[in-house]
Amino acid sequence: MGRFTIILLVPLILVQIVLSYIFFDRHTDTIIRLLSHTIAGDIALVSHMVEDGKSIKQVSALASKHLSLSIHFDKKAILKETGQAKETWLYEHLNHALSEQLNHPYFFRMDKDYIYVDVQLSDGVLKVETLRKRLFSKTTYLVLIWTTASAVLLFLVAILFMRNQIKPIRKLADAAERFGKGHEIIAFKPEGALEVRKAAKAFNQMRLRILRFVEERTQQLAGVSHDLRTPLTRMKLRLALMPASEDQQNLQEDVDQMTQMTQGFLDFARGAMEEPSVEVNLKDFIEEIANDFQHHYPQFLTIKSLFDQKIMIKPQLLNRCLTNVLLNSQKYAKEAQLSMRLKGHFIEIDVDDDGPGIPLEKRNAVFKPFIRLDEARNSETGGVGLGLTIVRDAIHHHGGRVTLDTSPLGGLRVRLRIPL
Repeated sequence: MGRFTIILLVPLILVQIVLSYIFFDRHTDTIIRLLSHTIAGDIALVSHMVEDGKSIKQVSALASKHLSLSIHFDKKAILKETGQAKETWLYEHLNHALSEQLNHPYFFRMDKDYIYVDVQLSDGVLKVETLRKRLFSKTTYLVLIWTTASAVLLFLVAILFMRNQIKPIRKLADAAERFGKGHEIIAFKPEGALEVRKAAKAFNQMRLRILRFVEERTQQLAGVSHDLRTPLTRMKLRLALMPASEDQQNLQEDVDQMTQMTQGFLDFARGAMEEPSVEVNLKDFIEEIANDFQHHYPQFLTIKSLFDQKIMIKPQLLNRCLTNVLLNSQKYAKEAQLSMRLKGHFIEIDVDDDGPGIPLEKRNAVFKPFIRLDEARNSETGGVGLGLTIVRDAIHHHGGRVTLDTSPLGGLRVRLRIPL
């Protein structure tokens, strides 16, 4: 909208500048020159009548009635100076006209309302007075007013129409932003110009394809998990009936690990399921999760800073995400801190711990499914490597981002960035 306003406004201003130059420098100059000759001609006529011996009283009456001139004659008077009182463009026009029309010396000056012309005749000085507004045309102001008013009217009409054209683009942008944050989009239909409707239809098709893909993936993963549980259950029963041996124990451990991986796989799939977004107070939401965590692991988690902030989230998904981060810290650290801050259009939730941390070169790898850094994490702590994968998946469903950094406590900092 701002760019369009500039695109529309700049030509309008240029047109006004060009029009003003042409009108005032050409048209107005011509008008003033013609009016100056008219005034000079009237003064020359009156001068000739007086010079020819006409009655001053009679000439004065005719000049006042027909020429809008007020005259006075000083007999035996002599002009002290001739020419013009000032050197301006308006004086120059009238001076040029008087020098062409009058055959006698003259001196003239102007004030705010009147023009005073003194003409040296053979037996005295003829003093002529007329209104200064005779040098100006009313069309000058009318043209200026109408051109400015029409330009403003054109600008307002164009802005009004362009706002109606931009409104569908803004709706499309808002819908794309809401979809990117994982919010539900209701009653979005293409409207506006042909190109905008085409883009909106493409967005709707893309959204439906993505939702269909997520739904199919969730169903497939749930089906795989369900299908694997049945043979795993039969294997557990058979192992329970087998005599105890080293091979039986090793096989039992493998089955348990497969069961855990299957459950983790199902949990990962569950993270992609659609959940409606609701508005919550993020401070109360985080405090509830933290209090529940502190109940199971006292003296481990410290809340550093929270503040009231209304935000649209998927509560179950974000609860699972934050719980996974805290459980991950609890497995490998002795102390953790939870803090929250507002940065631009994002809410940042930081979880810091004093654990061994994750090497810089391996921080991207830990988000991949079923990846565990055994050299940095004790394998006896359990898990199948889906914790941070689920965290990242949940944050992406909110249109945010998760990053790993070094904590001020010496361990790992997990930062969750959620758009407002």
